[in-house]
Amino acid sequence: MNNISNTPFATVAEAYNRNADKYDEFIENNPNLQRMRRKVYAHVTALLPQGSRILDLACGTGTDAFWFAQHGYTVHGVDISDGMLRRASEKAKQLGLENKAVFEHLSYTKLGKLGKTQFDCAFSNFGGLNCVADLKLVADEVRPLLKPSAKIIWALMPPFCLWESAMFLRGRVKLATRRFRGKSTVYKEGLNYPVYYYTPNQIARAWGNGYQIESIRALSVITPPATNKDFAVKRPRMFDLLGKLDDLAEAKFPFKYWGDFTIVTLQKI
Repeated sequence: MNNISNTPFATVAEAYNRNADKYDEFIENNPNLQRMRRKVYAHVTALLPQGSRILDLACGTGTDAFWFAQHGYTVHGVDISDGMLRRASEKAKQLGLENKAVFEHLSYTKLGKLGKTQFDCAFSNFGGLNCVADLKLVADEVRPLLKPSAKIIWALMPPFCLWESAMFLRGRVKLATRRFRGKSTVYKEGLNYPVYYYTPNQIARAWGNGYQIESIRALSVITPPATNKDFAVKRPRMFDLLGKLDDLAEAKFPFKYWGDFTIVTLQKI
């Protein structure tokens, strides 16, 4: 996709264009988010052998793509924000990973340009897919690009987050309930755009009867959400304790549905 000015994603793209120069600083200085990333990487690498080809949907500035590229994988990242992709390209050159991590200005709902390229995994991290109102649009575009044995590993925001809901106790009703209707409005860099929340079953339905859920794991049920980095910095011992509790709860019912994000893994039947 070379021009998104007339698409529903235009506002999202512009918000992230404005945020591109600040994005890396936020994620690199966020111990809470770093912990969550380590858990995602451990999950993916346990399922995918080195040498696998990964399609990274909503890749941003390439943080995940570069980690995978440095650990034996080949990644093709797509994103609608040309500002974020410029940062990704700069980093690829600095790291000498141009042949291992390739980036393209393309929407995950318009992937036909990739042709017959075949991937071992369709990956998306930390809610990039929460910006689309219908996940079936993404699944239909990705499906022809996957090998028969490919994994789908998507980390999306679910409709219920235990930590956010607990904000009721502090009188922050809007924050506590923002996910309950399955949709909310995000304010970023002076712009508003809609965000949609998905359950694992909704994700599976988007892929259709030929796919089934292989696993469900939560990210940050007991620990704070990804946007909260102050807690980990100001209360490191408490954060470590909550992290241990989080590790115990992340794959257990009902906690696996109650995180800031849910890692949903699907496999073709």
